[in-house]
Amino acid sequence: MTAKLSFCCLALLLASGCDDRSGASAQAATGGTMIDCSLNGAGGFGRDCRMERVQQDGTDFIVVRHPDGAFRRFELGVPGRGLITAAGAQSAEVTDHGGYVEVRVGSDRYHLPVS
Repeated sequence: MTAKLSFCCLALLLASGCDDRSGASAQAATGGTMIDCSLNGAGGFGRDCRMERVQQDGTDFIVVRHPDGAFRRFELGVPGRGLITAAGAQSAEVTDHGGYVEVRVGSDRYHLPVS
């Protein structure tokens, strides 16, 4: 089901110690949680991106960092809109898969944990 996430679901997103398939700490050495991503239209997913939750001026954001240094920022909990891209012209498409959501922006896809 494709839909914008409600504020309630977003509040659960990014709980500390989210799904880590390797059994290691969910926090990467440089901070953040490693997540599966598929970049530039790649067919498969790899645990190649790092996700951080940050707060700026009372607003919650998710920053997803690509291995090449590129990143995307998403604003959380926008009333009536859910998760949205914080910059850029492309909108985020969010699909709920139960234990995670798939966020697609252009040719990039990210699996963000929901707990």
